[in-house]
Amino acid sequence: MRLSGCSCFLGLLCAITVGCTSTDSPPEDMGPTFTLKMHQSTGENPFAQLAYECRECSFEQFAAIEPPSGWSKGPSQVILPEGELRSTPSLDGVPSSMDFVPDIPGEEFELIAKTLDGRVVEIGAHGLMVVVDVMRDTLFRFPAESRVHELTDPDENIFVLFAYEVETEDSDSPDFEAADALAGYPLPGDWLYSTRTLDEELFVESDEVTTVLSISGEIASVWQQR
Repeated sequence: MRLSGCSCFLGLLCAITVGCTSTDSPPEDMGPTFTLKMHQSTGENPFAQLAYECRECSFEQFAAIEPPSGWSKGPSQVILPEGELRSTPSLDGVPSSMDFVPDIPGEEFELIAKTLDGRVVEIGAHGLMVVVDVMRDTLFRFPAESRVHELTDPDENIFVLFAYEVETEDSDSPDFEAADALAGYPLPGDWLYSTRTLDEELFVESDEVTTVLSISGEIASVWQQR
């Protein structure tokens, strides 16, 4: 099972960068994919940070990590689409991997993305909602006849939900195939929510920089612009 992780800004912003399974045609009985990540602020701006993913970590191993100064843990999340991390970034002076779990040989956390910059969309009782630009090379595939959940911003850009927070591998999460899966979930006040069942498969791609909406409240979620 593949695991990856997420990001934080001022202790509130989470779940911006998400890794994916690298698979073309996963077996029908394959379980859900989860994401566990560590993040390091780069100091370039309040949003800029590096994202490192562990593919081997268990939820228990991840929970036991005490982040060093300058590092943070993102929330564990289930990934809705089938996905592929096609390549990893190579940045001058930045380690390509890090070691946080002594029980796993070698450096188990791999650099998969960098958040470049962003802007606050909304902040209040329901948490922090931000749009950020993320450097990563990913391909998400939503199969035909599956349901997608989308948000349209005031400029008519459409964002599709692809990651949702869970506490453990066995945590109950909404049935995302249900039309009311996100009933009561906090969304940006001036954005339009919609949901639909796909007539054909939907691909959401990022080969350089992608734009992502992160909602960080009681339950974190991530939406990618398509």
